[in-house]
Amino acid sequence: MNKNIIATSFAALLIICLSCNKFEGDQTVPAFISVDAINVANDPNNSLSNYSGCFTSNINAVQITLRNSEENHLLGTFTLPCKVPVLRQGNYTVKLMPVIKLNGITATRSSYPFYRNIELKNQTLEPDKCLELGTRTTYYDSSKYFFKVWEEYFEPEIPTLSLPDTIVRRVSSPDTVRSDRGCGAVYIKPDKSAVTFISNEEFTGTNNNALFLELDYWTNVPLSIGLCSKTSLNSRYDTYYAISLYPNFDKGWNKIYIQLGKLWSQYSYYKSFHIAFQALNENGIEGKVYIDNIKLTAYKSDHEN
Repeated sequence: MNKNIIATSFAALLIICLSCNKFEGDQTVPAFISVDAINVANDPNNSLSNYSGCFTSNINAVQITLRNSEENHLLGTFTLPCKVPVLRQGNYTVKLMPVIKLNGITATRSSYPFYRNIELKNQTLEPDKCLELGTRTTYYDSSKYFFKVWEEYFEPEIPTLSLPDTIVRRVSSPDTVRSDRGCGAVYIKPDKSAVTFISNEEFTGTNNNALFLELDYWTNVPLSIGLCSKTSLNSRYDTYYAISLYPNFDKGWNKIYIQLGKLWSQYSYYKSFHIAFQALNENGIEGKVYIDNIKLTAYKSDHEN
């Protein structure tokens, strides 16, 4: 009976060892890749604005891929900051894909089509050592890949938002401004239940593959954002909203990337449209809405995915 117990134990131990070797290969001590954050930097060869607000970002995850002459290995997508164990060693190119939350929703994490992937060549992975990567991405060259349909940084120029029933002011208090010297402000009286404001200009889009609005916001009332357009030349203008942002006054400024392509499809991709905002004040408070660093971007018409 003792012989049977010993034989069974030995067989179980052998199976465990074989399964470990199959999973891990010859390496049992991992190397590590650490990514603290990914920020957006200026590219001197690009035609973006020089305002620092152009480069605010909210990249909260990264997709990591390892590549060398023998393999192209996807490690996965990780929330930032991250420290990832890797059962690999040797020389690799490390590819980092910046990941954002589309419309601010964690379940819809995706790469942002206008941020470059980061490729770090000749990175050496060693067991029990951490490869710490300080990283910055840039926008793709806007002269080739995409175009800026609209930018509004609330700097000395007059704000480019029109006001059916309220006033968008430019404020410059250091305690309020998100970046640079100014931001937009909408103040709502307690007896006002809702206010709307739209872009002065009617924008034109020719490619329905991607249409994104970037925005920094700080509000104590819900803020909806969408489009004001029509479906044909002779139809009327209608306003529909893509997203409603929750108040975040106790948390401070937040950056969001709003995907407008699906909403645009409801207008049959009619080529001209305004960006529309609506602030709701259902609780009858002194409403405050601050917005900054608005950037509407789209693929160029000749871009192919």
